[in-house]
Amino acid sequence: MLMTSARPASRPAPGLPAPPVRPERGDRLPRWAVAVAIAGLPLLIPPGPSNTAPADVFIVIAIGATLLWAASTRQLVKFPYVVGVGTMVVAGCVAAVFGKYPHEGALALLIDLFLLAWATTVANVGRTDAAAGFLMRVWCVTGSLWSVGLLAFVGHHAASSGTATAEAARASFTLGEQNGAGFYFAVTILMILAGRYPRRLWLRLPVLACLLLDTLLTGSLAAITGLLAGLALALIVRTAARHGGAAALVLFLVLAVAAAGGQRVEHHYQVVPKAQSSQNLLLRNSVGRAQQSIWERQVITYETLGLWRTSTLVGLGPNATKSTLKAQQAPYPKEAHDDWTASLVERGIVGFAGLLLLVAEIIWRASRVGSPRRLGPGLAAGLPAPEFLIGAFATMAVYSFTHQILHDRTAWTLLGVLAAFSLWRMQARWPGPDATGPVTSRGTQ
Repeated sequence: MLMTSARPASRPAPGLPAPPVRPERGDRLPRWAVAVAIAGLPLLIPPGPSNTAPADVFIVIAIGATLLWAASTRQLVKFPYVVGVGTMVVAGCVAAVFGKYPHEGALALLIDLFLLAWATTVANVGRTDAAAGFLMRVWCVTGSLWSVGLLAFVGHHAASSGTATAEAARASFTLGEQNGAGFYFAVTILMILAGRYPRRLWLRLPVLACLLLDTLLTGSLAAITGLLAGLALALIVRTAARHGGAAALVLFLVLAVAAAGGQRVEHHYQVVPKAQSSQNLLLRNSVGRAQQSIWERQVITYETLGLWRTSTLVGLGPNATKSTLKAQQAPYPKEAHDDWTASLVERGIVGFAGLLLLVAEIIWRASRVGSPRRLGPGLAAGLPAPEFLIGAFATMAVYSFTHQILHDRTAWTLLGVLAAFSLWRMQARWPGPDATGPVTSRGTQ
């Protein structure tokens, strides 16, 4: 008996997006202007008036080129972070008007708007898969070159003096300030891990080793701690994407216990006092400064919160902490050394709420790029390991408790890159258990 069976109908192939095309010629000017500005981020000396620097010249050119391009081509422009920053700016304006130092307040508000414009520029220029990947590669390449330049500078300085000096151990190169230099190199390490660029591992490992040594040479405790926090967060995010939230929670608990155990070991073996008397300048100018740094931060926080208890809900006005402490003849008159107390004391309750809104938007945007499947094939080609980009914000969070990182150019460049990958990501998804929503062939989200 002869039996025949009908051939099953073939299912249509999922509508995946086409491979990313090269950037159009029309956006070459803003892309390269932003690329030059990213390359010039470490050019912070010689300092100019009102905390300006040579890097700001390139940023202004990039903003202007992007505005001309967007106006001439009628591009859709999106404004990330405008809710949180706008709330902080409005609160700062009110506080400056009613405060005793309106000039300092006006300058701080101009810096806020300038950095927001820079992050908006980066986010809108990186609107395509190719453009976003290009900006990532620019940061990786130029950051690598700056790391080699710092090592060459330190080596030349040590060779010319015949011995390593304390200044050489706490290097800042052209970034002017050691903690800012440490933040730049720590974030660049995470950006290279996120972009996996250079592509070849035998080239990437020496570059990462140079950047790690640069971070140690700055002697910045916040950079060292922030880098460890960034790597830990990246590992947790990667575990959550691959094995689920339960595995990520277990890993978080393991890392928390390991951190607590390390602190106990440090206290038991008196690591910090031994580092203070060590002949190794790297140890003495990094770990050895831990007690002094903690004491200074505690004094500054105590004095700053004391201003909050005696001020109004509106705040003292942006950048008015140091002047107010001097007027009160405080024993340690300094600017607020963290974004949280600075926002609360200088911009009041509304300004602090604006900071919380900004943080909430950063977390929301980070959740949109947490894995290659959420990015889609095109953007994932430029950001193959997005968990390290998210980890960079743990580094930024650590700095926010020790420095006013919201006035740092590198921090806002990082925010612009995050916005570029979250604003313009394609709606198409790879087929699989992690895919959510309908599969389409084009569109933006």
